[in-house]
Amino acid sequence: MAAKLQTYTTPSDANNNRLTAENAEFYQRTLLERLHDAIFFMKYGKKINIPRRAGSTTSWRRLEMPAVTTTAITEGVTPNGIDLTINKVSATVQQFGTFTKLTDFIDLVGLDPLLTEVSQLFGDHAGLTMDIIVRDIIKAGTNAQYAGAKASKATLAAGDKISAAEIQKARATMKKNNVKPIKLPNGQMGYLAFVHPDTVTQIFNLQEWKDQNTYTDPKNREAGIAGQMYGIYFMEATTAPTFTDGGAGANLAGKSILIIGDGAFGIPDVEGSSKPEILVFKEGNTENPMALYATVAWKSCFTAARLNESCILRLEVLDA
Repeated sequence: MAAKLQTYTTPSDANNNRLTAENAEFYQRTLLERLHDAIFFMKYGKKINIPRRAGSTTSWRRLEMPAVTTTAITEGVTPNGIDLTINKVSATVQQFGTFTKLTDFIDLVGLDPLLTEVSQLFGDHAGLTMDIIVRDIIKAGTNAQYAGAKASKATLAAGDKISAAEIQKARATMKKNNVKPIKLPNGQMGYLAFVHPDTVTQIFNLQEWKDQNTYTDPKNREAGIAGQMYGIYFMEATTAPTFTDGGAGANLAGKSILIIGDGAFGIPDVEGSSKPEILVFKEGNTENPMALYATVAWKSCFTAARLNESCILRLEVLDA
């Protein structure tokens, strides 16, 4: 995801108190490097462009597969037609962002190095903010599986953890829903699961995982990568959902594994505005007539929408 940097000063800048083009390029590169480290979910959304000045709302259209036609046509008789089912999913983009002030005193002792650090910090902040917003939209899906064949998160009991059987069941659900695979980080095709590091640790201890990654191909074990089992690739994501309200009033801690296939969710983008933008104001506004501070900000205009509930499966498991 590219980042943009905008620098604002007054035209009559007698002290040349502005960022140079070289600095601007450097700050942009700094934001980009840090942002990539923080993003998991946004990378896999289906992008759709909204033209500038065309409104803030967009929609996707999905034609549902009609029932198969098994009745033969009577000779010379036109059969009855069928009605198509068209589902529409709409989404409205919103702006997100924040800013901070840097005093003119800091400028006296070297503002530019601090701007570098703020750019790095805001890269992480933008990435985490956007990732969590998209994650929360995805995890609110209606297609759920609860460990131990339970009916809800409230009925989870101790021992309802991740297991090879749960992974196989999740795969079967995706297959039965005719969910198409996506391109995985390892270049293969399959389903992608966003998994919390604590759950990855449990996956490492599954005998089925050990058999594959110890005796057949030890590369994942050596590198500490959960890898792929039964057609599901496990992506370790620090922003994967957690919960502490498992069990009926038992406050059991657990994790939500989000499994997606092709066409699971989309991310509208108004002419590239979903790319985080850094804005630096150093002086020249009426609220800062003495140029006592500079401001550094990031902003992004985006949202996410679940496009097909069947293409998203939320697997709820307990930690113990």
